[in-house]
Amino acid sequence: DDIPLFPSLQSKDNSFVFYDYEKTQNGVYLRDSFYFQLTPFSFNHLDFFSKEDVQFEGTLFSADIFPPFDETVSLQADTSLGFITKTPADGYPAYQEKGNYDGEISLSNLGLLAKGNVKYLGASIFSEDIIFMPKQMLASAERFDLEESREEGLEVPRAQGFDVKIDWRPYKDSMYIRSEEAPFALFQEGLHTLEGTLILTPGGLKGDGTLDWDKATMKSRLFSFGVFSSKADTTDVKIKTQDLKDIALETNNVKSDVDFEEQVATFKANDEFLETTLPAIQYKTSMNEFTWNMAEENIIFKSDPNKPGQFVSIHPDQDSLFFEGGEAFYDLKTDELKVSGVPFIVAADAFVYPDSGYLEIGRGGVMATLNNARIIADTLNRHHVINRATVDVLGKRLYRATGFYEYNIGDREQEIEFANIVGQPIGKGAYSEKRVVTRATGEVTPEDNFYIDHRTEFRGTISLEAESKDLSFEGFARLDSEELPHRFWFTVSSKADKNNLVINYDEPKNYDGEPLATGFFLGKETAEVYPRVMMPLFFRKDRAILPVKGVFKYEQDKDQFVFGDSLKVIGGSLRGNQLVFRNRDGKVEGEGTFDLGSGLKYVKVDASGTIRSEFVEAAPQEETNMIISDTIDLTASMAPPEQKYQVDADVMTGIQMIVPDRLLKIMITDIESMSFDASPAVYLTDLDFYRKATANLLPPGKEADAALASLGTGLMDVPEKVNPYTFLFSRIPMKWNAEYQSFISMQDKNALASIKGEPVNRMLESYVEFKMPSNDDDRLYIYIKSPSELFYFFGYKQGILSVTSNNPAFMEELAGMKSKEKVMKMDDGNTYEIQDVDVGTARLFYNRVKAARK
Repeated sequence: DDIPLFPSLQSKDNSFVFYDYEKTQNGVYLRDSFYFQLTPFSFNHLDFFSKEDVQFEGTLFSADIFPPFDETVSLQADTSLGFITKTPADGYPAYQEKGNYDGEISLSNLGLLAKGNVKYLGASIFSEDIIFMPKQMLASAERFDLEESREEGLEVPRAQGFDVKIDWRPYKDSMYIRSEEAPFALFQEGLHTLEGTLILTPGGLKGDGTLDWDKATMKSRLFSFGVFSSKADTTDVKIKTQDLKDIALETNNVKSDVDFEEQVATFKANDEFLETTLPAIQYKTSMNEFTWNMAEENIIFKSDPNKPGQFVSIHPDQDSLFFEGGEAFYDLKTDELKVSGVPFIVAADAFVYPDSGYLEIGRGGVMATLNNARIIADTLNRHHVINRATVDVLGKRLYRATGFYEYNIGDREQEIEFANIVGQPIGKGAYSEKRVVTRATGEVTPEDNFYIDHRTEFRGTISLEAESKDLSFEGFARLDSEELPHRFWFTVSSKADKNNLVINYDEPKNYDGEPLATGFFLGKETAEVYPRVMMPLFFRKDRAILPVKGVFKYEQDKDQFVFGDSLKVIGGSLRGNQLVFRNRDGKVEGEGTFDLGSGLKYVKVDASGTIRSEFVEAAPQEETNMIISDTIDLTASMAPPEQKYQVDADVMTGIQMIVPDRLLKIMITDIESMSFDASPAVYLTDLDFYRKATANLLPPGKEADAALASLGTGLMDVPEKVNPYTFLFSRIPMKWNAEYQSFISMQDKNALASIKGEPVNRMLESYVEFKMPSNDDDRLYIYIKSPSELFYFFGYKQGILSVTSNNPAFMEELAGMKSKEKVMKMDDGNTYEIQDVDVGTARLFYNRVKAARK
């Protein structure tokens, strides 16, 4: 019979429905923990049943997604066994009570799906597409709301998001909420946003993304949010300027702690070598720990006490200007960075020391003008110090300044105001490759009463080039001496070291452009030999006896001014002209090469030695203001004094004149034969005089060196090559006689070194006169007496050499000479004549010299 129940299936024990199909959420529903357990059932009329007949009661075991609950499975749209149900009114605990779900639940081969409200740690999420999986829940929601909680153990901020994606990892205690369309609104005020992902955990609300508000932007892979705070171990930070148009500070990889309630944030770099960039002021710094006071709008930087912070300009025109600082304060209200503990700044070739180590930098990297700063230049030699400077540091290779240069002379405290100080690149080539130098100029006015050494006044321009220890002096100087009868301002254009001042001069002039002279000169109209020390000549055509040019310096220890050839004054050379004015007593001493007998035609006189005098002119009675500048009366043509000058000299002289060799041989034979009766010339007792005089008389070279060396042996042996002299006297003390207009020898015996190159080196009775009248009709007279009592006289003037002797052999030889031997035609067409004269002429000269000495 046909029984309706049959065929029929009767289960005797539990049976199961599994959902570990690969296409069911990638097989996450493993059958060992996720299954629907059927209670024993009967399934009748298997040969004919409908969809509605497929229903089985049982219990869902959901791998602890929910607690087991009873339900009836039936055929679903995908023909799988499942159900659609609703939770009780208070929902089901989810994931072992880590959360709660309230709403519709469906089970099929699509997985365990839901449409309802998920609550987790204070967050309430309504979603229509929830996917529950054993270790994960996925969902999307139109909005996400997390209410602020200040409960102990769970402090979370208010958070709100729209169109979010939810990824709940319950066993990792994390719910990830990702914003799709708009960033999350954070905190109760709702002024902060997070673009990225929120992570809700039992430890609080975390975040991965970009936290932004009106004052700053922070980016981190893991923020920890408090009720109104944020922390992160690794953060990228951008703090905005007050006008919100630029970035004030930017740094990466810092640990951040931001308390929005207290309006304070602290940041500390995770890497010692990280830099913080300050874009608005175009600097970067190694100071990587700082506190941001949001309420007061400032940032305070902190550095290691043992390692000051570094600041480098990133402005393209500042060439990476660099300095160090101990502390820094960034005022966001004024966009100014205030740095203290700055030891110095290197700009161009100078060290710039800010006052109290403090400086300020504003927008665009503009460093505020440094007042009361100190400049030391250059960085290599540190030659120059400028104090109380006002400095504009414009870059690593450029600065401009004004300041005061200390120029103290003993107890006299002085300074130069340098109104134009510039450190900049100079020369050719690319800007970055040009040499950087500091140049400075300052004006010294008469009112400054300025001295460049203990006894030299100055007015004019003083400038420096930092790479040189020397200063440049352009202007007028004047010697401060009560012993000078007249003091003139004279032109100076020289470089010199202020610590060892030596000033160059060549053709000095006074304020009116009239020439000034230093040395000894012969007055054309006065027949006086007189000294000058930066003074006009009595008359411009006066004859130079010992002109002195080159350099001058003041020697404080000796209280004297020294003028002369630079090699001599500075280097101690034997050669060169020099004049010493002794300020202590007004005496003038000169040494070097003399110009004697320059008016002698066909006779050449070379002379050197020393010359002495002192001023006899009375100093004018001038008031203070008259002393400051040249007076009208003190012009380049000065009136000579009434009192006669006393001028003494010690002269080494070589005289070249045409004297027949036969006559000179007779002289030499006579003197040599009686040389034992004459005292030798003594050189060693005054070697300094002989060495200097020899060096100035002879041309430099090995022959002169040999002659100088011979002096050390007690002789003066001059090699023939540099001894063209008819007579070479090694020393003749002389005196100028204005009445005779002559230099006249003052001792009866003088040192004769050689005759026609033949060494003599004996003290012989001899008399010499260089007559130099104002009309330049120079004359020369020489009287030499042999130890044999025979004398020889030579007098020369206007091309005629007068000769006589009491030596019969000499006179017979002279008388026997042919006319052509006595009268010679010279290259210029004129004649040179030798005349024998009466011995009375020699006696007259002898008496003349004796009389001139009185």
